[in-house]
Parts: sequence; structure tokens; C-alpha cells
Amino acid sequence: MEKRERVSGVWIFYLLLLCTSMLWAGNFVAGKFLVGHASPMVLTDMRWVAAIVCLLPIVWWKDKKLLPPKKAIWPLFLMGLTGVVLFNLFMFLALERTSADNVGLLSALNPVAIAIVSFFLLRERMTRRQVFGMIVSLFGVIVVISHGDPVRLLRLHLNVGDLYMLCAVAVWGLYSVTGRWAMKSVSPYMSTLWSGIFGVLTLLPFTVTSMKITEPSPSFWLATIYVSVGATVLAMLFWNIGVQRVGGTKSGVFLNFNPIFTALLSFWLLGEAMTGVQLSGTILVICGVYLFTAIPRRKKMNVVTNM
Repeated sequence: MEKRERVSGVWIFYLLLLCTSMLWAGNFVAGKFLVGHASPMVLTDMRWVAAIVCLLPIVWWKDKKLLPPKKAIWPLFLMGLTGVVLFNLFMFLALERTSADNVGLLSALNPVAIAIVSFFLLRERMTRRQVFGMIVSLFGVIVVISHGDPVRLLRLHLNVGDLYMLCAVAVWGLYSVTGRWAMKSVSPYMSTLWSGIFGVLTLLPFTVTSMKITEPSPSFWLATIYVSVGATVLAMLFWNIGVQRVGGTKSGVFLNFNPIFTALLSFWLLGEAMTGVQLSGTILVICGVYLFTAIPRRKKMNVVTNM
């Protein structure tokens, strides 16, 4: 009975990862507005400072302490360096030098990067079905981003911006792996808090002299609250919980939902229409994620019969 509950309970963590993708998609929409008021690095520092303030009471409530053990310091610092600093830096450098189509397409390689890094550093292996599910899901993302037009993909030429985005993809794979390393000795709550602290401390010397906000409005502060609480605190907590419970490789596949939710939110908030091609790509992504994450029937039967 206990093992049967364990099988059904894993879907809770898949739901958290799905919520993470939705929250990060909302971050892209809100970020479009915020970037007109401050530099990307200033915005990154602002959102994480606000996130840290929110996380402090949560960590105290859940863990009854705020300081991590000494053995967790190094992996937590690496989480902050990769997930908070380098990923954002490379992504913004990419957006300055290449098209959004290129960045969106290359970001679909995040799950592949996580799987590759997890394979080499954690020895996480993938079944043939998982590989097939990853390919199907990735193909769905390509359909959405290219709007079903193969010519758009043929016109994508690698430039310096594309290389920066490839660096961002590789860094996210490292962040996911260092997250699993850190969460062997700390909770997802504490790992999120301290990766943010180390990330802010690393960024601060580069942003302290350029802390400038242009024409802040109530809408600006509302968007800032969203990206700080929703897209940072909740999303990073959900993500780290998912990585801890189901592994970095399976968690990474849910990143393929990011462009899907972005399209849905753009339709709802910005009035951009969703085409039949985008809907078809969405279905492919969902099928790929299911193939990757679902437990085979034979294995599920073994779990039930071996109660």
C-alpha cells in the first residue's frame, strides 16, 4: 500500500513543476514591461532581494534555522553563481545580440543539457522511452517557436548571441545538478534562500553604482512583486522540490512548457492569437512529457504486487 501511494504521490511533484513553468512564463510577460524601467542586472538584484526577504520567514518556519551546514556552502554558492548570476547574464547578453526566435529555440535545449550534465556528473541514465519522449517534446517546442514554418528554422544562423544562449543552457544544466548536490544536506527552502543570497552578493559589486529605476509606476511595482514572489520565490521553491524528489532530468522536461504557457499568457494578457500550429505543438509537448515521466505499466504492476 505504501509503495502504491508513492507511485501516485509523484504526480504532485509533476504538478509543482508544471506550475513552475507557468510562473516562469508569466515572468517573460512581466519582464517585457520591467526591462523598460531598469537594467536587467538591476532587475535581477531587485527581484532576488525581495525574494530573500520573503524566504527568510519561510525557511525559519520550515527548517527552524537559517544557517546551512558547512558542507552545503560550496554547492549553495554554485547554485547562486549558476542559476541566479550566470544564467541571467548569458540570457540577457543573448537577447541583446540575437533574435527572440533563436533564444526561444535554443532554450528548448535546457532539458537536454540537464540530462547530459546529470548523466556525466550524477550517472542518471535514461531509458529509450525517455529519450523518445524528450525528442517528441523538443519537436513540439520547435513547432511552436517556428510557427510550423521549416524555413524559419533554416534561417536561424548561429552568431555571438546564439553562443551566449548556448552558454545559458549549459549553465542551467549545471544549476540543476548542483541543486541536487546541495539538497542532500539542506531543504529546498534553504537552498533557494542561500542560492539567492550568494547570487545577490556576487552581483552587488557590479550593480551597486547603477541602481537606477526610470519612472516607476504602480504597474511597475506590481510586476516587480510578481517576478519576486511568484516567478522567483514560488517558482524556485517548486523547481528545487521537483529536482529533489523526481531528479534533474525528469524535472528538466517540464521546461518545454515555458514557451507554451508564454503563448497562452500572451493571448490572455496581450491579445496575441494562438494558431492551430501552436496548439498542435502544445499537444506534442504534453505527449512528450508524459512519455518521459510516466512509469511503464509493467514497472507499475511490479510496484503494486511487491507491496
